[in-house]
Parts: sequence; structure tokens; C-alpha cells
Amino acid sequence: MSRTVDILCITAHPDDVEISMAGTVLHHRSLGHTVGLVELTAGELGTRGSATIRKQEAEAARLVLGADFRYQLDLPDGFLWADETSLLKVVTAIRTPSACAAHQCHSGHATPRSWARCRVGGRGQFS
Repeated sequence: MSRTVDILCITAHPDDVEISMAGTVLHHRSLGHTVGLVELTAGELGTRGSATIRKQEAEAARLVLGADFRYQLDLPDGFLWADETSLLKVVTAIRTPSACAAHQCHSGHATPRSWARCRVGGRGQFS
């Protein structure tokens, strides 16, 4: 799945990295750090473009950001749960980086909020 990188950005949808942490990614790339991007979903419930278009735009953005890779975990958009299947996909993705960046807990959007709850609470707390 993922290769070893210094920083792994995990977000709910394609374009979330560009909206919420592009400056951080570019800064770390300028320092020579390797960066990987992982989306939990394809953003299929989004109202601006199809999942296919969003994936194409995300790949173009990956090249601009200089990230080493970008992939999706194919979890259902809008329906993220801290169940075994979802958690195993996330744990597999985050085993190797030196640091992870993710949504803040108080995001105004349902799917990132769900992801943040998985990330910081109970079973979703990874070590």
C-alpha cells in the first residue's frame, strides 16, 4: 500500500489536503521531507464534480505539491465508522510515517468530524 514517508496526510476526501494543509505540505517538501497523501473516501457524495473528476484533480494537485504518492482507502463517503474494517485500513496506512497530519476535531463537515472522532477517541486511538 504506502511507502515509507516522513509525513503522511490523512483526510476524508480528495482536495481536503489542498484546502486545509497545502502550505504545510509545501513547507515540509522544501525542507526535503517526503510526503504521502491518503484519502479515506473518493468524495462520492460531493456536490462539485464526480468522484472520477475529483480523483483526476487530486492527482494533478499531488504533482504540484510534490507528494510521493496519493491513494484512497475506498471507505464510504459520509458513513465513516470506527469499525474493524475501517480501522484496519487506517492502521495499515499509518504504520510507517514519522508524522501524520489529519483533520481537526471541530471540522464543520460531517465526514471529517467522523474521521476526527475515530482518530482521537476510544478504539480509534492508534499507537
